[in-house]
Amino acid sequence: MAWTLTAVAARAAGLLGLSERRPPEEASSLDGLFERAFQRAVDRASAADAKALEVSRDQMADDAAVLHRAVASGAPIPAVAALAAGWDGMGEETRRIVSHPQGEGAGPLEWGGVRARQVDQTTCGAATMGLMLMVGDPFVALWIATGRSLAGYEPAEALHAEAEGFETLTIEERWHALQRVIHAQTTASAVGPVAWPRSLGTPPWKVDASTRFAGLRFRGSLVDDSSPEALAPSLAHARRALGDGIPVPMFTAGDSSLGLDSVIPRHVVLLVADTGDGLLVYEPGAGAVLPLADADLRPDAGRLPALGNWSRAAWLVLPVPRRS
Repeated sequence: MAWTLTAVAARAAGLLGLSERRPPEEASSLDGLFERAFQRAVDRASAADAKALEVSRDQMADDAAVLHRAVASGAPIPAVAALAAGWDGMGEETRRIVSHPQGEGAGPLEWGGVRARQVDQTTCGAATMGLMLMVGDPFVALWIATGRSLAGYEPAEALHAEAEGFETLTIEERWHALQRVIHAQTTASAVGPVAWPRSLGTPPWKVDASTRFAGLRFRGSLVDDSSPEALAPSLAHARRALGDGIPVPMFTAGDSSLGLDSVIPRHVVLLVADTGDGLLVYEPGAGAVLPLADADLRPDAGRLPALGNWSRAAWLVLPVPRRS
């Protein structure tokens, strides 16, 4: 049978008792993560700030989920209040980008007519992390859509882009700048103090360490996709994350049938939704959200567009469960 390095390593870890095998669970509710973050912020705030947050939530009405994400991102309360106060005047396209940067189904992913593609062959990881960041932080999505900041607050990535002198006049320039910033961050000091060669893309362990989403911690998980039974725990964990509104970066690979240089992680995509019998996947090479059937996650499926035309799942970046 054709093999991948990650599947072999995952099986070896299982034999040594080093791997986690959580039983499949029901996906958690989307009402959980961000609403809990909002309520914690209200509970910890002064009376005046708590009132400002509650008024802002009411102003957002049916789009309150955007406000919950803004609070979970750690943005200051004046910026959150400014987002709510200015929401109705932002225009339909800007509100769409900020509320659903990952789109609302399968198809090309565009913002203001700009296709959400990776800058070059080395930035699939950075593009994936950039979209995940936009999903988790409405202020990053607003910056991509308009270049605007609110109440003097700019997300760190926007500040870095400006400090590096990147062009940021258009959506496309800002999207490219975001990728460049993330790519630089994830390749600096990747092996102790030694930088990772940028030409090799993003090392998986730096995606784990550098992902910024709702204050969560993440860790990498080897994927054994050699059989449905072996894959089931990884797929269940990914679905639990998606059910809580957390996108899941996934490294893809080829296998030994394509040559030894294909058995290691080669590309990065982003799982953005669970369709019940499959997943929706942002593929940065195509700049599109593509369907991936559960039945296609098998060793003999061949090259799959949703995996960037690679054939195997190799590594997932998953949120670390909070201790109860």
